[in-house]
Amino acid sequence: MGILRVCFLAAMCAGVVMCCQPPDCDREDCGTCGNACCQVEFFFKASTLDVYNLMVDNLKKGGADSRYTYKGGQDLRPYNTTADFVLQAWHTTLKNHYNDTLDFTVLPSSTGFTSVTAFSISQIAGAYCDAGQNYKNLVGYVKGLNTPYQMIVSRGCPPPTSRR
Repeated sequence: MGILRVCFLAAMCAGVVMCCQPPDCDREDCGTCGNACCQVEFFFKASTLDVYNLMVDNLKKGGADSRYTYKGGQDLRPYNTTADFVLQAWHTTLKNHYNDTLDFTVLPSSTGFTSVTAFSISQIAGAYCDAGQNYKNLVGYVKGLNTPYQMIVSRGCPPPTSRR
């Protein structure tokens, strides 16, 4: 990594831009969506309605860290779409108090699982590298549901590279 990039990242963490507070900060995204973002697929062994209700109830209580804000949701089942529910939330970071937008799509699966497509994007312009915050927003929230899940990262927030 070049010295300029190291200095830039150090400046970002010094207060210019948000800096993720561990755990779960090991999947930094640098501009996958223009700004930093992360998209993860979660799978739950429960009905779409049960998963949606669990998520909404948890968001209305602020999530595991009390910094999630429920913005709204919609039951799409009457409209005969592939998704059963959608919902949106904001997460406020611990340091600097930046907001990130989280979108969730709850879908039935042919395997008997409910699939949740979860997406987080930084709301501030210029959040090119997020120090792993968008990944943390999603994984931290789902861990706080206290229910078993499986996960696949589908866009942005790549796994850390090994150092040699």
